[in-house]
Amino acid sequence: MKSFNSILYQILGAKIKSRREELNMNQNELGQKVDIGRASISNIEKGRQKPPLSVIYKICHQLDVDVHSILPTYIEIENELKNENDSSFKKLFDHYDLDEQTQKEIDDLFKDL
Repeated sequence: MKSFNSILYQILGAKIKSRREELNMNQNELGQKVDIGRASISNIEKGRQKPPLSVIYKICHQLDVDVHSILPTYIEIENELKNENDSSFKKLFDHYDLDEQTQKEIDDLFKDL
């Protein structure tokens, strides 16, 4: 299961990538403008690299967007986290062929944590 932080950076990266592509800018160009490598831009966009706030501000400046429009809201992260966890549980339930009652009990158990 993914963590809150991993979902945060995954959404952040997707928003950066989307805006970069809207501007018809490639990763190398953005990297040069913010003084980091193309591979770092790629990793940020995939949510693998957690850039410091100063880098996020530089990226936003080069993409001509306010940092608030790039950062996901708490609700966005929580919803995505719930979707990821639901998907993980579904795979687990399907793998072990658990009946609905057992699935509900497990689901309730984790909701209480």
